[in-house]
Amino acid sequence: MGAHDRLSDTQFTVEEIAVAVQEAAARNTYVTVHAHNNEGVRNAVEAGVRCVEHGTSLDESTAALMAAHEVALVPTFAVVEQLLADTAGAGLTESIRDRVEGVREQMTEALAVAKHAGVRIGLGSDLIGPAQDRRGKELSLRAALETPMEALVAATRTNAEILGLSGQVGVITPGAQADLVLWNGNPLEDPELFSDPNNAVLVIQAGQIVKDLR
Repeated sequence: MGAHDRLSDTQFTVEEIAVAVQEAAARNTYVTVHAHNNEGVRNAVEAGVRCVEHGTSLDESTAALMAAHEVALVPTFAVVEQLLADTAGAGLTESIRDRVEGVREQMTEALAVAKHAGVRIGLGSDLIGPAQDRRGKELSLRAALETPMEALVAATRTNAEILGLSGQVGVITPGAQADLVLWNGNPLEDPELFSDPNNAVLVIQAGQIVKDLR
C-alpha cells in the first residue's frame, strides 16, 4: 500500500484482466487478483478470475456475484496485523496506520458477508520476506473470527480446492499427498499454537520428514 494508492483504485479494466485470464487458460492455469474495493472485485469476476485476495470492502451484492460465479475469496489478516505491529519497519509512515486500522475492520466485516453469501473462503497471510515463518498467525486470527476448525479447513481442504488440487493435498485420505503437521498441543483448543512455528514439532512433506523437533 503506497502513500498515493487508494483502496478505491481499480487499476485494471475488465478487458485488461480478461486478457490475463485468456493467456492463463491457454497455459492450463488461472488468475487470482488482489482487490480491495467492490468495483475492482466485480471487474475481476466479470473477466473470469478464479479467486480474489483481500476483498477488503466486500458488500453483499458483490459477494453474491462471487458466489454465483464460484469465485473464491482469500482474506489476509496477518499482513494487516504485521503492519499495525511495526508500521515503521514496513517502510510506512504513521499516517498510514489509520488506513490500516480501517482495512482490518472492513476485512472482518467482509469475511462475515462472504460467509453469509456462500462464497468459498480460503486462507492466506500475504506475508512475504522474513515474515513468512509467521504465516500460521493467519490461522490464529481466523480462528478468533470463526472457529479453529473452520480456519484449519480453509487453510487445507478449501485452499486445495481453490488451487485445483482437491483430493491431492489438503486432506488426509488414501491416495493423497502425505503432507502432515504434528503440533505441540491441540490447536483446536488453543489456536494461538498456530502463531509460533516452533509449535509445529513434526512436518511431513510428500511423505518425507522435513522437520522433527520431537
